[in-house]
Amino acid sequence: MTNETVLIAGGYGVVGSQIARLLRKRYPEIEILLGGRSPGQGKELAEELGRAAAVRLDLSRPNPLAGLERQPTIVLGAVNDIDDNLMLDAISAHIPYIDITRWTERMRGSILRAAMEDTSGAPVVFASSWMAATIGILVREMAAGFRQVDRIEVGILYAAKDKSGPNSVEYMDRMALPFEVREEGRAVMAYPFRKGIKTDFPGVGRFPLYRFDTPDQMTLPSITGARSVSARIGFDDRTSGPFLSFLVRSGLWGLISGERFRKLRHGLMYNPGEGGAHRVRIDIEGEGAHGPARESWIVTDSQGQTHLTATGAMIQLDRLLRQGTHQAGIQVAETVTDAETARRIMNEEGISVDRLAQMEDAA
Repeated sequence: MTNETVLIAGGYGVVGSQIARLLRKRYPEIEILLGGRSPGQGKELAEELGRAAAVRLDLSRPNPLAGLERQPTIVLGAVNDIDDNLMLDAISAHIPYIDITRWTERMRGSILRAAMEDTSGAPVVFASSWMAATIGILVREMAAGFRQVDRIEVGILYAAKDKSGPNSVEYMDRMALPFEVREEGRAVMAYPFRKGIKTDFPGVGRFPLYRFDTPDQMTLPSITGARSVSARIGFDDRTSGPFLSFLVRSGLWGLISGERFRKLRHGLMYNPGEGGAHRVRIDIEGEGAHGPARESWIVTDSQGQTHLTATGAMIQLDRLLRQGTHQAGIQVAETVTDAETARRIMNEEGISVDRLAQMEDAA
C-alpha cells in the first residue's frame, strides 16, 4: 500500500479537497496528486497534506494522464469528465477509476462507452448516485430485510446555506427535461419540479420535495427489485423549491435553457454558504417477514452534502486500497460495496443513520 499514488481530479475543489484530507487522515503513507487546470491553486493544500503535489490535468483533452510526471495507481474523478477522456485514459492504462460526478444520462452513456473498451485490467467504478452512492449503499442494505420491495422513496433536504462546488448545480440544466423512472414495474417518464409533496423530517419540520433526476432511480430497481423508486429534493429555506417549481411549471425555465443562459441559470441557485446539515429520508414499503411493512430512516451529515459526498468517495477509495488485487471490470458502487464497512466509515465521520419507524400489519 505504501507504493500507492491516488490522483484526485478536481482535488483542490470544494469536494476534492475534503476527499484529499479524508484520504490523508486514513492513509498517511500514500502519495496524493491534486489534479486541475490551475495547479497553483492547489499548492497550499498539497503542502498541508504532505506527500502530495498539485498537478496540471485538463480533462477537455484526450489522454489527460499523459502529461503527468508519474502515473497514479488509482484515479478518482471529483469533477465532471464530460467527454470521458479521463475514464478512457485510465481504462487504457489499466488504472482503477472511480467516478462520483455523472448524472443519470451521462452515467448510462459512460457505462456503455466503457463496455466497448477492454476493462479487464482494472475496475471502472461508478459511484455516481446521490452523495457518491452513500444513499444507494444504505438502501440496498435496508431493502435486504424485505421479502419483496414495492416502493422506495428517497427524500433529500438540501440546506440552502450549505457549502457546494460549481458542479453541484449541473442538474439545474436538466430541470425542464423529463427522465425515465420505474413505477409499478414499468418504465415511465417523470417530470422534475412539477408538484411538491410535503415530507416530514423529525425535529426539523415538513418541507415540499420535488421529483428530480438522480442515478439512484436507475440503479435501485435492479439492485433491490423495487417496483417503484422515486427521488425528491427540497430546500430548508422553504422558498427555493416552490420558486424553482414555479419557473418550471410556468415555462420560464425552458425559456432560459441552452448555453446562452447557462450562467443565469446557475446564478439563480449557486449561492453557497458556510455550511449546513444535509438530510436524506429513506422510506421503503413492501412485504416484511410478517406481512405488509414500511420502514423509514433519516441520514444526517451535520457537516453538509460536500462532506457526505467526500465520505462516499473515501469509502470507494478505501475499498480499492484495501483490496490489493483489484477485481476488474465495470462496477456500480451500490452493488459491490460492503454496507457494514460503509456504515463504519460514515459513523467515524459523524454521519448518523437513524431508524424512524417499523410498522408491520399482518392484516
